[in-house]
Amino acid sequence: MPATKSKTNVALLTEGASYIQRAKKARKEQVEEIKFDDEARREWLTGFSKRKKAKAEEKKARAKERERQEHLEERRNARKELKQRAAENVKSVRRAMGLEDLEDDDEEEGSEEEAWSPATKGQDEAEFSDDQQIATVTITEDFDPSASIYPIQTSTSPSPSVNDKSEPKPKKSAVKLLPPSSRRAQKADEKKKEKKKVSRSMETKAERRKGKEMELRKRSKKAALAMERKGKTPRGLKKGMGKGRR
Repeated sequence: MPATKSKTNVALLTEGASYIQRAKKARKEQVEEIKFDDEARREWLTGFSKRKKAKAEEKKARAKERERQEHLEERRNARKELKQRAAENVKSVRRAMGLEDLEDDDEEEGSEEEAWSPATKGQDEAEFSDDQQIATVTITEDFDPSASIYPIQTSTSPSPSVNDKSEPKPKKSAVKLLPPSSRRAQKADEKKKEKKKVSRSMETKAERRKGKEMELRKRSKKAALAMERKGKTPRGLKKGMGKGRR
């Protein structure tokens, strides 16, 4: 047998260190492992339509919000224009009436609104009194359209034109303009129509059919009588038609 080489003490002591160095070198040279998430991969491959729908919904939501903001902006502009027109109309009316223009300060506007309220607008009141009587004189300087409709009452007695509203008189029916015979005939026709309505509401389908047949017989009988009076014979009229069939 060949003689085995005996290891020295240094080799025996450093054998573990050399093993550790080889393992570190192998780890450094090892290629990185790539792992796939199967759930995410499946979601990506099968979710094209879902993502497309989500994008479309998002676009619709953005368009709706944009339209809403535009609508709100239009309303703000419209209110602003109406406010400016109202202010211009007030200024033009005041100039036409020979009054001074109102200032734009908020405090002065509030005081002027109180001074020009509907109750005291353009009115100067003065009281004159003596030992027995007290008189109040009201001077109206401004034109008030409502003054012509509702005049100022200077007495305690109620105004008959405002308080006493005459009740509207009932319109006369056109039936009274007809002669008595025509009125009676019209009333009789109305009663017949009412009776027919009541009877039709209570009858069944069979009764309605029977009533129609009887009405047709009556009409044909009347037509036959009229033709006989004129000396003619009606076409297709049977002799047995009358109260009932034989």
